[in-house]
Amino acid sequence: MMRRLLWIALILIGVGYFGPWVWHKAAGLNLSADDLGEWIKFLPAWRSGQLPVMRELFYLPIWLTSIGLGLMAGHIMAWPGKIAVLALAVILVFTPLPKYPELLTAFREPDFMLTFWTTVVALLLSVVFTFFGSRLPDRVEAILWIVVGLSAALFAPWMFGRALPDIDRLYHFSIGWGIVAEVIGGVLMAGIGLLLFVKKNLRGL
Repeated sequence: MMRRLLWIALILIGVGYFGPWVWHKAAGLNLSADDLGEWIKFLPAWRSGQLPVMRELFYLPIWLTSIGLGLMAGHIMAWPGKIAVLALAVILVFTPLPKYPELLTAFREPDFMLTFWTTVVALLLSVVFTFFGSRLPDRVEAILWIVVGLSAALFAPWMFGRALPDIDRLYHFSIGWGIVAEVIGGVLMAGIGLLLFVKKNLRGL
């Protein structure tokens, strides 16, 4: 039952990342978290340093989704299923990277360097958890779910909240369902992790 709920939480986080955070009746003005990570660079307040937004945090949910998929894959015994989940994690983890030809120099360009190396770390963690995650102590895995869930629910929405006034100056919009799904998925995941942690500790008494 807990595994199924974790899958639901992961789906909510992943779908929420790609869903609209900024919703407008004109489809071209809808912005997902993936869009915001790039779009925020063009705000005058951000370019002048007056907007305290770390744009890479908009990409955090998809990195966390990939890491979470690695943790889930670690408990899949059938190799075809394990590899399929890992393949999905690999596809998703590359989402924040810039397009060609910027990708060729992303590892050393100031605009993309942090995104590039964080993607590499998230990829490595996804692979490690896929093949060795089942060896993690239950308490450690529970803590990881708490950390992943809280991080997904807090950091990107926090940056979004900081950017809201400046976005509103450009055009009127509504809060999209993407950020709602993101927060619900993150809170659900953290709650499950907390329950697993408490349950494990109670067994140890």
